[in-house]
Amino acid sequence: METNHNGQRWKCCTFFLAVLLILQPVEGFTTVRIATGFTKPLFAASAPGDVERLFVVEQYSGKIRILNLLTRQINAVDFLDIDGLATGSEQGLLGLAFDPDYAGNGYFYVNLTIAGTGATEIRRYQVSADPDVADAGSAMLILNYAQPQANHNGGWLGFGQDGYLYISSGDGGGANDDDAGHTAGLGNGQDTPMLLGKILRIDVNGDDFPADAGRNYRIPPDNPFVGVSGADE
Repeated sequence: METNHNGQRWKCCTFFLAVLLILQPVEGFTTVRIATGFTKPLFAASAPGDVERLFVVEQYSGKIRILNLLTRQINAVDFLDIDGLATGSEQGLLGLAFDPDYAGNGYFYVNLTIAGTGATEIRRYQVSADPDVADAGSAMLILNYAQPQANHNGGWLGFGQDGYLYISSGDGGGANDDDAGHTAGLGNGQDTPMLLGKILRIDVNGDDFPADAGRNYRIPPDNPFVGVSGADE
Protein backbone atom coordinates (compact mmCIF):
# COMPACT_ATOMS: atom_id res chain seq x y z
CA MET A 1 0.00 0.00 0.00
CA GLU A 2 2.98 2.37 0.44
CA THR A 3 3.49 4.54 -2.62
CA ASN A 4 4.44 8.04 -3.57
CA HIS A 5 1.46 8.38 -5.86
CA ASN A 6 -1.79 9.20 -4.10
CA GLY A 7 -3.82 8.08 -7.08
CA GLN A 8 -2.27 4.63 -6.97
CA ARG A 9 -2.87 4.32 -3.22
CA TRP A 10 -6.55 5.15 -3.68
CA LYS A 11 -6.93 2.60 -6.46
CA CYS A 12 -5.38 -0.12 -4.28
CA CYS A 13 -7.73 0.71 -1.42
CA THR A 14 -10.74 0.69 -3.72
CA PHE A 15 -9.77 -2.70 -5.10
CA PHE A 16 -9.26 -4.09 -1.59
CA LEU A 17 -12.70 -2.91 -0.50
CA ALA A 18 -14.25 -4.41 -3.62
CA VAL A 19 -12.66 -7.78 -2.82
CA LEU A 20 -14.00 -7.62 0.74
CA LEU A 21 -17.49 -6.98 -0.58
CA ILE A 22 -17.23 -9.89 -3.02
CA LEU A 23 -16.08 -12.23 -0.26
CA GLN A 24 -19.05 -11.51 1.98
CA PRO A 25 -21.30 -14.59 2.34
CA VAL A 26 -24.24 -14.67 -0.04
CA GLU A 27 -27.42 -16.15 1.38
CA GLY A 28 -28.55 -19.31 -0.36
CA PHE A 29 -25.15 -20.28 -1.80
CA THR A 30 -22.96 -23.12 -0.56
CA THR A 31 -19.84 -24.88 -1.81
CA VAL A 32 -19.55 -28.61 -2.42
CA ARG A 33 -16.30 -30.47 -3.06
CA ILE A 34 -16.84 -32.77 -6.02
CA ALA A 35 -13.33 -34.18 -6.49
CA THR A 36 -9.82 -34.38 -5.11
CA GLY A 37 -6.58 -35.82 -6.45
CA PHE A 38 -5.47 -33.15 -8.91
CA THR A 39 -1.98 -31.62 -8.89
CA LYS A 40 -1.87 -27.84 -9.45
CA PRO A 41 -5.15 -27.67 -11.37
CA LEU A 42 -5.66 -24.21 -12.85
CA PHE A 43 -8.46 -24.51 -15.39
CA ALA A 44 -11.49 -26.66 -16.12
CA ALA A 45 -13.77 -26.77 -19.15
CA SER A 46 -16.33 -28.95 -20.85
CA ALA A 47 -16.60 -29.65 -24.55
CA PRO A 48 -19.60 -28.01 -26.25
CA GLY A 49 -22.75 -29.94 -25.36
CA ASP A 50 -20.93 -32.32 -22.99
CA VAL A 51 -22.61 -32.24 -19.58
CA GLU A 52 -21.08 -35.45 -18.22
CA ARG A 53 -17.34 -34.70 -18.29
CA LEU A 54 -15.13 -31.90 -16.96
CA PHE A 55 -11.64 -31.57 -18.48
CA VAL A 56 -9.16 -30.37 -15.84
CA VAL A 57 -5.81 -28.79 -16.76
CA GLU A 58 -2.82 -29.46 -14.48
CA GLN A 59 -0.21 -26.72 -14.78
CA TYR A 60 3.10 -28.50 -14.20
CA SER A 61 2.31 -32.12 -15.08
CA GLY A 62 1.11 -31.16 -18.56
CA LYS A 63 -1.92 -33.37 -18.11
CA ILE A 64 -5.53 -32.83 -19.06
CA ARG A 65 -7.60 -35.16 -16.91
CA ILE A 66 -11.28 -36.03 -17.15
CA LEU A 67 -13.59 -35.84 -14.17
CA ASN A 68 -16.74 -37.88 -14.72
CA LEU A 69 -19.47 -35.65 -13.35
CA LEU A 70 -21.90 -38.53 -12.93
CA THR A 71 -19.61 -40.63 -10.73
CA ARG A 72 -17.34 -37.79 -9.50
CA GLN A 73 -14.37 -40.01 -10.31
CA ILE A 74 -11.24 -39.07 -12.28
CA ASN A 75 -10.66 -41.28 -15.31
CA ALA A 76 -7.74 -43.67 -14.82
CA VAL A 77 -6.33 -42.75 -18.25
CA ASP A 78 -5.46 -39.10 -18.89
CA PHE A 79 -7.10 -37.33 -21.80
CA LEU A 80 -3.69 -35.89 -22.78
CA ASP A 81 -0.20 -35.72 -21.26
CA ILE A 82 2.09 -33.10 -22.82
CA ASP A 83 5.86 -33.41 -22.35
CA GLY A 84 8.58 -30.78 -22.81
CA LEU A 85 7.03 -27.98 -20.78
CA ALA A 86 8.80 -25.17 -18.98
CA THR A 87 7.46 -25.44 -15.44
CA GLY A 88 9.06 -22.69 -13.39
CA SER A 89 7.31 -19.71 -11.87
CA GLU A 90 4.04 -19.11 -13.77
CA GLN A 91 4.87 -21.43 -16.68
CA GLY A 92 3.41 -24.77 -17.74
CA LEU A 93 0.18 -25.88 -19.36
CA LEU A 94 -1.94 -22.76 -18.95
CA GLY A 95 -5.09 -22.94 -21.05
CA LEU A 96 -7.57 -25.15 -22.90
CA ALA A 97 -10.30 -24.34 -25.41
CA PHE A 98 -12.55 -26.67 -27.36
CA ASP A 99 -13.37 -25.87 -30.97
CA PRO A 100 -17.01 -24.76 -31.35
CA ASP A 101 -17.40 -27.69 -33.79
CA TYR A 102 -15.66 -30.15 -31.47
CA ALA A 103 -18.44 -32.70 -31.96
CA GLY A 104 -17.66 -32.70 -35.69
CA ASN A 105 -13.90 -32.18 -35.95
CA GLY A 106 -12.57 -33.22 -32.52
CA TYR A 107 -10.22 -30.21 -32.34
CA PHE A 108 -9.12 -28.49 -29.15
CA TYR A 109 -6.44 -25.92 -28.42
CA VAL A 110 -3.92 -25.49 -25.61
CA ASN A 111 -1.71 -22.64 -24.39
CA LEU A 112 1.64 -23.71 -22.94
CA THR A 113 5.26 -22.69 -22.36
CA ILE A 114 8.00 -24.88 -23.76
CA ALA A 115 11.16 -26.07 -22.02
CA GLY A 116 14.44 -24.39 -22.86
CA THR A 117 13.20 -21.04 -24.14
CA GLY A 118 10.03 -20.56 -22.09
CA ALA A 119 8.27 -19.38 -25.25
CA THR A 120 4.50 -19.66 -25.55
CA GLU A 121 2.99 -22.11 -28.01
CA ILE A 122 -0.63 -22.34 -29.05
CA ARG A 123 -1.23 -25.87 -30.30
CA ARG A 124 -4.15 -27.71 -31.79
CA TYR A 125 -4.80 -31.36 -30.93
CA GLN A 126 -7.52 -33.79 -31.98
CA VAL A 127 -9.40 -36.41 -30.03
CA SER A 128 -8.71 -40.05 -30.92
CA ALA A 129 -11.26 -42.73 -31.76
CA ASP A 130 -11.68 -43.07 -28.00
CA PRO A 131 -13.63 -39.96 -26.86
CA ASP A 132 -11.84 -40.05 -23.50
CA VAL A 133 -8.32 -39.97 -25.00
CA ALA A 134 -6.72 -37.36 -27.26
CA ASP A 135 -4.37 -38.23 -30.12
CA ALA A 136 -1.01 -37.03 -28.74
CA GLY A 137 0.52 -37.30 -32.22
CA SER A 138 -1.97 -34.87 -33.73
CA ALA A 139 -0.26 -31.74 -32.38
CA MET A 140 -0.18 -28.81 -34.78
CA LEU A 141 1.54 -25.52 -33.96
CA ILE A 142 -0.82 -22.58 -34.48
CA LEU A 143 1.21 -19.69 -33.06
CA ASN A 144 4.32 -19.12 -30.98
CA TYR A 145 5.97 -16.07 -29.45
CA ALA A 146 8.84 -15.43 -27.04
CA GLN A 147 8.33 -14.75 -23.32
CA PRO A 148 11.35 -12.80 -22.01
CA GLN A 149 10.67 -13.68 -18.34
CA ALA A 150 9.26 -16.78 -16.63
CA ASN A 151 6.22 -15.00 -15.17
CA HIS A 152 3.24 -13.08 -16.60
CA ASN A 153 2.64 -15.61 -19.36
CA GLY A 154 -1.11 -15.09 -19.55
CA GLY A 155 -2.46 -18.46 -20.62
CA TRP A 156 -6.24 -18.24 -21.00
CA LEU A 157 -7.71 -18.85 -24.44
CA GLY A 158 -11.25 -19.31 -25.63
CA PHE A 159 -13.58 -19.02 -28.59
CA GLY A 160 -15.89 -16.07 -28.92
CA GLN A 161 -19.40 -16.12 -30.31
CA ASP A 162 -17.82 -14.86 -33.54
CA GLY A 163 -15.99 -18.20 -33.92
CA TYR A 164 -12.54 -16.64 -33.51
CA LEU A 165 -9.96 -17.80 -30.98
CA TYR A 166 -9.00 -15.23 -28.30
CA ILE A 167 -5.61 -15.60 -26.56
CA SER A 168 -4.25 -13.75 -23.51
CA SER A 169 -0.54 -13.36 -24.19
CA GLY A 170 0.78 -11.84 -20.93
CA ASP A 171 3.18 -8.89 -20.89
CA GLY A 172 6.41 -10.90 -20.81
CA GLY A 173 6.99 -10.91 -17.05
CA GLY A 174 9.54 -9.28 -14.82
CA ALA A 175 8.29 -6.25 -12.89
CA ASN A 176 6.76 -2.90 -13.81
CA ASP A 177 6.83 -3.78 -17.52
CA ASP A 178 10.41 -2.50 -17.84
CA ASP A 179 12.70 -5.51 -17.32
CA ALA A 180 14.75 -7.14 -20.06
CA GLY A 181 12.59 -7.87 -23.09
CA HIS A 182 10.22 -4.95 -22.43
CA THR A 183 9.90 -1.89 -24.63
CA ALA A 184 11.76 0.88 -22.80
CA GLY A 185 9.68 3.85 -21.77
CA LEU A 186 6.50 2.32 -23.16
CA GLY A 187 6.01 -1.26 -21.98
CA ASN A 188 4.98 -4.27 -23.99
CA GLY A 189 1.26 -3.78 -23.48
CA GLN A 190 1.36 -0.40 -25.26
CA ASP A 191 3.82 -1.52 -27.95
CA THR A 192 1.36 -2.37 -30.72
CA PRO A 193 3.79 -4.11 -33.13
CA MET A 194 4.47 -6.88 -30.57
CA LEU A 195 2.10 -9.63 -29.40
CA LEU A 196 2.83 -9.43 -25.66
CA GLY A 197 0.46 -7.72 -23.27
CA LYS A 198 -2.53 -8.22 -25.55
CA ILE A 199 -5.69 -10.18 -26.16
CA LEU A 200 -4.97 -11.75 -29.54
CA ARG A 201 -7.78 -12.69 -31.95
CA ILE A 202 -7.19 -15.18 -34.73
CA ASP A 203 -9.16 -17.32 -37.16
CA VAL A 204 -8.02 -20.93 -36.85
CA ASN A 205 -9.97 -21.99 -39.95
CA GLY A 206 -7.39 -20.88 -42.48
CA ASP A 207 -3.77 -19.81 -42.98
CA ASP A 208 -2.60 -16.38 -44.11
CA PHE A 209 1.06 -17.41 -43.65
CA PRO A 210 1.67 -20.60 -45.68
CA ALA A 211 5.43 -20.02 -45.71
CA ASP A 212 5.68 -19.62 -41.91
CA ALA A 213 5.46 -22.88 -39.94
CA GLY A 214 4.97 -20.91 -36.72
CA ARG A 215 1.84 -19.05 -37.87
CA ASN A 216 -1.01 -21.28 -38.99
CA TYR A 217 -4.08 -19.06 -38.86
CA ARG A 218 -5.92 -16.24 -40.58
CA ILE A 219 -6.24 -12.65 -39.45
CA PRO A 220 -9.88 -11.65 -38.90
CA PRO A 221 -10.43 -8.73 -41.31
CA ASP A 222 -12.11 -6.59 -38.64
CA ASN A 223 -9.29 -6.82 -36.10
CA PRO A 224 -8.48 -3.27 -34.93
CA PHE A 225 -4.91 -3.13 -36.27
CA VAL A 226 -5.55 -4.54 -39.74
CA GLY A 227 -4.33 -1.99 -42.27
CA VAL A 228 -2.74 0.30 -39.68
CA SER A 229 0.48 0.30 -37.65
CA GLY A 230 0.45 -2.62 -35.22
CA ALA A 231 0.35 -6.42 -35.15
CA ASP A 232 -2.72 -7.61 -37.05
CA GLU A 233 -3.31 -10.34 -34.47
